[in-house]
Amino acid sequence: MLLRHRRDTRIAVRAPAGSDDGLFGPRTFGSGCGPGAVSADRTRAHRSPAGLRRGLLSAGLGLALACGSEPAPASGEKDNTAAKADDAKADDAKADDAKADADAKGDKAGEAFATPTAKPPPPPTGSYLHEKSALFIQRCTAEHPCEKKLQPEGEAHCRTYSLGAYKGGWRLPTLEEAKLFAGIDALEDKDGFHWTSTAYEEDAKQAWIVDPKSGQSTTVPRDRKPFTIRCVYKP
Repeated sequence: MLLRHRRDTRIAVRAPAGSDDGLFGPRTFGSGCGPGAVSADRTRAHRSPAGLRRGLLSAGLGLALACGSEPAPASGEKDNTAAKADDAKADDAKADDAKADADAKGDKAGEAFATPTAKPPPPPTGSYLHEKSALFIQRCTAEHPCEKKLQPEGEAHCRTYSLGAYKGGWRLPTLEEAKLFAGIDALEDKDGFHWTSTAYEEDAKQAWIVDPKSGQSTTVPRDRKPFTIRCVYKP
């Protein structure tokens, strides 16, 4: 590019503080950056195009050093970085939504295939229905008393026992079922030990007995002594 200038034109620049570049001599800069950083004090005139170009280059270098400026990222790079951050957030949101949908579908599937539980029928007269375990328990009333027998005789008695329409299928309670008796106020004649069908693990000739009132339980030989026989039925 052809650079034209008037013969008497003077261009002044300010060099960095304390510098002596051989062209301008020692100079001092002002307190700011920008147009005000170039002033007309103690200058040397350049009267040729080559001198003009050298002056402009030195002025630009001096401003860069004095201001400590660094090249700012291009606006396109900023836009790309922001777009990537937005995309990452969008991906995280999609992943969260997908997980929530999967959990919801799993819950619905579990509900759809849940096994329905039938309500137990009403208990026959002389028995009590324990709804949680769906168990008929003999109440031991005057009309349907609970006799005291040895454990083998008690098992035989329950196998032939009947109440209402329920004939056959009655049995001695297990150890865990007999422990339920303590919390049922509707049961009568809960005094003393009751035989169970649960055998003693270390000696099959012995079986567990339970006292519903005291909660005490122990094992004794099946033919040792008669205890209360209270039959149960699983409808």
